Amino acid sequence: MKPGEINSKLSIPPEDSASPIKSNEAEFIYHFLNEKNLSKTLECGFAYAKSASHIMAATRSRHVAIDPFQNKYQNLGKENIKALGLDHFLELHEDYSHHVLPKLVDSKEKFDFIFIDGDHKFDGIFVDFYYADLLLEKGGYILLHDTWMRSTQLVISFVRKNRRDYLYQKTPCRNLALFQKVSEDERNGMHYKEFFTLKATFSHRLISWMTTGRKSAFKRRMLSIKEKLK
Repeated sequence: MKPGEINSKLSIPPEDSASPIKSNEAEFIYHFLNEKNLSKTLECGFAYAKSASHIMAATRSRHVAIDPFQNKYQNLGKENIKALGLDHFLELHEDYSHHVLPKLVDSKEKFDFIFIDGDHKFDGIFVDFYYADLLLEKGGYILLHDTWMRSTQLVISFVRKNRRDYLYQKTPCRNLALFQKVSEDERNGMHYKEFFTLKATFSHRLISWMTTGRKSAFKRRMLSIKEKLK
């Protein structure tokens, strides 16, 4: 099953079309997993299952997804996966990631690809990364979504400046950040490098303004332009 076929079968409400990852991002994930021959996958966030469906279609293997808010999405994520015939690959935990991830660590689970796209607050992303690191095999990959957000940018900055065991890799999608775990974490207890950055402060505030408060034709036009950007 190819990305075009997957997207044609997904049921996503038009009024919430901005919630899922973009089709070019989903296609990147699909081809990346195939190219790297990755199969042990984990995802924080599920929503309408656009990313999950592309992951499972690529790997044809068990996929662990964590999301406590399926009711908010009218359970369309689960229905989409069932409609695609991929439900036998899905292991969905309808709970918060800060509850589920430590249990996976205790169970000594290991993954070679982890997609972080759940809680978008800085502390939520940071906690997801912390446990993802414990669950990731050496040579595996962590992919973060929504890099326009200030919170995500700070986590990216932390990893790039403090985690020499991770290699940042460019992707063709401007809203994704990819890291490969290339060695073991050898920091001592006193290690710390400042990771504060002003990068993305303007874009975060601009997009927040466009998506909240009173609607206007100008805001709609700006959002339309944003959606056309990779």
